[in-house]
Amino acid sequence: MNFLLLEPDECAGDGDSVIRGRRAEHLRTVLQAAVGTTLRVGVINGQLGTATVTSLDANEANLRIELLEQPPPLRDTLLLAVPRPKVLMRMLAHAAAMGFARIVLFRSWRVDKTWMQSRALDTKVQREQLLLGLEQAGRTQLPELLRFDLFKPMVEDELPGLDLPHPRFVAHPYAATPTHQLAAIPTASGNQPGFTLAIGPDGGFLPYEVDKLIEAGFHAISCGPHALRTETALAALWGQLDLLRQRK
Repeated sequence: MNFLLLEPDECAGDGDSVIRGRRAEHLRTVLQAAVGTTLRVGVINGQLGTATVTSLDANEANLRIELLEQPPPLRDTLLLAVPRPKVLMRMLAHAAAMGFARIVLFRSWRVDKTWMQSRALDTKVQREQLLLGLEQAGRTQLPELLRFDLFKPMVEDELPGLDLPHPRFVAHPYAATPTHQLAAIPTASGNQPGFTLAIGPDGGFLPYEVDKLIEAGFHAISCGPHALRTETALAALWGQLDLLRQRK
């Protein structure tokens, strides 16, 4: 935990806050905080600031909170074919740390039906993983999570109403366009633009699925000549697309 994240009801603006459990234990044993220690803090879907420890014992930590700034809004959207349950939990934390504002989970042909009933699809478990990602990155915006169990209805009926940001990319190991051939992502009015990235399961999407996403306005891209595991592809592609976004 590089960043102390508070629930909105734990911090109603500047003032005192009390935390217990995992976070208090982390402050005491890992960060070795003491009275007077100042930490970076944020409120879920809210402001960033600092927290000064006013008292600390084995059960709880009392903090004085000062909120200083509102983080910029996030726009990136991730469309993710549900991977193996343990991989999914890691990828949710990764996606939150990277700054995706929305994560759309869905079942494509190569997704095992049993994965859609796993514990990793429980909303409470997913929220825990998202919060871990936010703590790691120092972010506060909790990604919106959506789920669709049927691929074709998702693409044809649901995606048009989601207002997905442009440009839109679908990752495919055999796509003709590698990321290094993409032009810079333009910045509109000085703001960081968003993009949409669709990633399939290990082995990639079926050609039919790629074609359906292309019909929905996606561009097929690859991140190199070799197929990557899903979570590796997420890290590589997000890094490359974010780098394009930084170009002037």
